[in-house]
Amino acid sequence: MNEYEMNHNIQPNNTVAVAPQKTVSNFFNPRRFGLYCSKQIHEWKRGLTLQFLALAGIYTLLMFLFHHTDEEGSTPSIASTGIQIIIWLGFFVYIAKSASSLADQIGVRSKRVLYLAVPASTAEKYIAHLLWTAVLYPILFFAAILVAQYASEVFSSAIRNEPFNPGTPLQGMLTFWEGNLYNVSSLVNYTINIIVTFTLGATLWQKNSFLKTIAALFLLGIIVIIFYTTLLGKEELESMFTYLVVGNYFDNFDSTSFIWLINGVSIVEYLLFGYIGYMRMKELEINETKR
Repeated sequence: MNEYEMNHNIQPNNTVAVAPQKTVSNFFNPRRFGLYCSKQIHEWKRGLTLQFLALAGIYTLLMFLFHHTDEEGSTPSIASTGIQIIIWLGFFVYIAKSASSLADQIGVRSKRVLYLAVPASTAEKYIAHLLWTAVLYPILFFAAILVAQYASEVFSSAIRNEPFNPGTPLQGMLTFWEGNLYNVSSLVNYTINIIVTFTLGATLWQKNSFLKTIAALFLLGIIVIIFYTTLLGKEELESMFTYLVVGNYFDNFDSTSFIWLINGVSIVEYLLFGYIGYMRMKELEINETKR
């Protein structure tokens, strides 16, 4: 019996087996969780390496193609607005795609059986997936950006005879958000929201999860627009809505208060989506064990 196997009490044939009671260790065991994470990292190291090389190569090319400095050459290319937009757009897409990758493990029945057979609780597998997407993949992404930042400057200097000015590591990554409605706290909240939303989508649609989740969000946006343009387009409803919401709550709000309100709503949303995603994974496990 190896360290990944779970211990079961063997019941005599002439006795009635008693169902194991639910305990905290059955829900989450730190040692078992650590072993599961180590096992996953060992199995994924080749794939993670390929992802890193692909991201570094793509962004080196993009930064080289859209290389731009000011007239004095004091501002590095990575700090320019255009490259910052390319980086952050790619980050959100990469995080969403990584969150949807859970469907690759539970979509095909043969893979789902192997995934569920790993001796770790559903909570541990779910938390591990969220941890990979919230910590591991962002580190991988920005490490690739750091490599691309310097590699693109080397190519621009060698091929175009432009001055080598990479700037400080990951310059402008957070300052890009300053002065906008989306401050750093909002960035964290929206990133987590993307993770739990696309993870939930992976548990709902095991095939083409990424595209189906985007389609669902797009459809939800259309419904919201229709709601505001039709129902609230009526004068009585619009006046009531303005009085109840805008008049009572937003009159004395400054931008900071509004940001924290949005963050609060976002926290409630990802807690709800996260719980639904976990229960959906639990349901898949129960259904599979019944077969």
